[in-house]
Amino acid sequence: MPANLAARLVARLVTRLAAAILAATLSTSIGNGAGAQQPTPRAPRPVAIRVTTDSTEVQVIRLRDGSSIVGRVVAATPDTVRFASAVGTLAIPREYVTELREVERSAVRSGEVWVANPNATRLLFAPTGRMLAKGEGYFNDTYLFFLNVQGGITSRFTLGGGLSIVPFGEFSDNVFFVTPKVGVVASPKFNLAIGGLAGYVGGLADEGETANLGVLYAVGTFGSPDASVTIGSGLAYAGGQFADTPVAMLGAEKRIGRRVSFVTENYLLPNEEVPSILSYGLRFFGEKLSVDLALWNMPGEDAVFPGIPYVAFSVVF
Repeated sequence: MPANLAARLVARLVTRLAAAILAATLSTSIGNGAGAQQPTPRAPRPVAIRVTTDSTEVQVIRLRDGSSIVGRVVAATPDTVRFASAVGTLAIPREYVTELREVERSAVRSGEVWVANPNATRLLFAPTGRMLAKGEGYFNDTYLFFLNVQGGITSRFTLGGGLSIVPFGEFSDNVFFVTPKVGVVASPKFNLAIGGLAGYVGGLADEGETANLGVLYAVGTFGSPDASVTIGSGLAYAGGQFADTPVAMLGAEKRIGRRVSFVTENYLLPNEEVPSILSYGLRFFGEKLSVDLALWNMPGEDAVFPGIPYVAFSVVF
């Protein structure tokens, strides 16, 4: 991709984003729902209780007050659940139970369940070599105005797409893209995938410039979702013409707490003006939601200390 085209595209997106953030900051909308009729609460569905005699199995029971207990169900009646935990066997009224689920023993650390990283198929922006399971998906929102959805069609094929929603100008001026991804190797310690991003920038087409652009890539991830290194390479194209030199990417993720990981994603670019891009940050997550707070920078005279903020969140469905 020509360097001047990439520079103009980035400048245009950053300018629009800054203007949109400023407009959103200066405007306030107040809603009044005081008179709204509250819906009649539905009776909670009864939770299925599975009794296990296998002492190696681990279950997590969640109560109506929001607390969770790790152990296993050893007996159950229509009114009471007997739950063996680290503090002894508890008799819990069945109506207090809102959820019961099985977890891997390796997920329990010091009596607490460490939930799996819900966004293990991507770093900050770049994909990892891991694939979504069939029927699994997520919605991602970056900088509020860049949206995309990814879904596992099969365990080896993921299809997604998205767009920008800059709230001014013509809707057709936004960025639109699709992101197919195919899993080649899948194992507990190594995953390899190939894929692409095909995009269309309407604003460039209106100005008579090349609007079709994207990248074809291969990416491999070594390690577990708690500690991994990802290496990738991609060949960018614009207007049907591929760049002469590929882009190289090196990323990593390291879990540093029960609900937080350190993430870094770095690029080596075939561009004399911007030869590399570095990023680092934290991912905070629960069972279904993850939030990325990071900084990215361009080493050299254009570097900004400590970096340009990056904000994104993802919701698994």
